[in-house]
Amino acid sequence: MNTAWKVAGERALLAGDAPHVITTQDLLGYATVNSGEHPASASFTRWLRELIATGKLKPVTRGVYLNRYAGPNVHAAEAAQYLRRGAVVSLAWVLERSGALNNFGDTVTCVVPLARGWAPPKVGDQRTSATPFRFYGMPQHIMLAGSGRIEDVQDLTYGYPRATPERALMDWIYLGSSSRSRLPLPPFDIDLRDMSLVRLSRLAKAMGTEDAWTAWHAQRKANDNAD
Repeated sequence: MNTAWKVAGERALLAGDAPHVITTQDLLGYATVNSGEHPASASFTRWLRELIATGKLKPVTRGVYLNRYAGPNVHAAEAAQYLRRGAVVSLAWVLERSGALNNFGDTVTCVVPLARGWAPPKVGDQRTSATPFRFYGMPQHIMLAGSGRIEDVQDLTYGYPRATPERALMDWIYLGSSSRSRLPLPPFDIDLRDMSLVRLSRLAKAMGTEDAWTAWHAQRKANDNAD
């Protein structure tokens, strides 16, 4: 027979506004606060393992889970901020999902802020139980550039920080043209037909990448003409 704290916890996971990503502490909070009971540590651990075994929670990394109660479209990309503070899903992964790139990889690519007063974030690859991630450092003021028009910077159809295709491309051009990054410039076969050139130009100006964007775009046109 389910105890009140289990019922309260599962109701919270099933609620219409339930988070897609949940931590162990979140889950314990839902169970405790909503029921007025505090489960024994061993009982809570057994319940957590049951939720994982039945597929209701999917582990991403230690203490972080995807809430499968929230629906089948919950993706590990939504957990990026739980892995690195301030992470935004961007670059190749966004361009692949938007159809601008033909290849389709599993690695979730993200940019993370480099800011004064913060410890430098760990960049590079991180394997998780759900999917691989790859993090690239970017100065915080560059990540914030253009945010006066939030619709230019963030894809608002998603409930987690995810770049628009235009911003994902401009992030890539910024990193690819930076001497501090090993990421090469984006390939010239990126499909721009569904992107806004006006938005790309605004972002390039805001991020200070106008010259790099102009040069890359000109080379892309030359390649198209040659083909």
